[in-house]
Amino acid sequence: MWVVSTTIPTRLALALPLLVTGGLLLSACSSGGDGTGPAASPTSSSVATHAATGTTGPATAPAPTAAPEPSGADPTAAGGPDRCHTSELTGRLTPGDSGAGHTGATLTLTDTGGEVCTVYGYGGLGLIAQDGAAAPTVQDRVASPAPRTVTLQPGDAVSSTLYWSDVASGSEPTTGDCEPQPGQLTVIPPDETDALSVTWPGGPVCGGGEIQQTAYVAA
Repeated sequence: MWVVSTTIPTRLALALPLLVTGGLLLSACSSGGDGTGPAASPTSSSVATHAATGTTGPATAPAPTAAPEPSGADPTAAGGPDRCHTSELTGRLTPGDSGAGHTGATLTLTDTGGEVCTVYGYGGLGLIAQDGAAAPTVQDRVASPAPRTVTLQPGDAVSSTLYWSDVASGSEPTTGDCEPQPGQLTVIPPDETDALSVTWPGGPVCGGGEIQQTAYVAA
């Protein structure tokens, strides 16, 4: 089961239905906070986490439903364009900055819906193994830069930086893969419940599947 905890006030809690027997639950959240972003070795403080166990169907299975969801409404954006819905976005994950013990990638969401819309916060993440089963995932939201509303014209994009460890820790095996090799990353845009999938750039996510994520900013 996916479990979400956050120190950021919430205004909305959505139900957590089971996707399949054994259950995979993903969270879609967007929130701000104080803290520091990922350093050369990503050890920044967490402002929210969730963990997953169990199995699911193929990576192309129907999108999961969101877990309790903090407000994605930036008060400065009241009366402005509607938020970007999953159906209006396409995603891409490209390899990014990497170093000793950690790997990075950039998650990009592009407005392909033909309408002006906004993105605010983090959203949800979930790894899908190459065999289609749910892979352990812990989302660690990095508080810097602080979330802010980004307005997208058609064709514009937002991006979020992801960091994860490629070194086994705890009880993980030190030979072979520390965790199941992901094939896809399931992404729920901020304040949405439907998900989209992007191809994983390669390599397992050690540390129990912990991924540090920054809030979306203009790409």
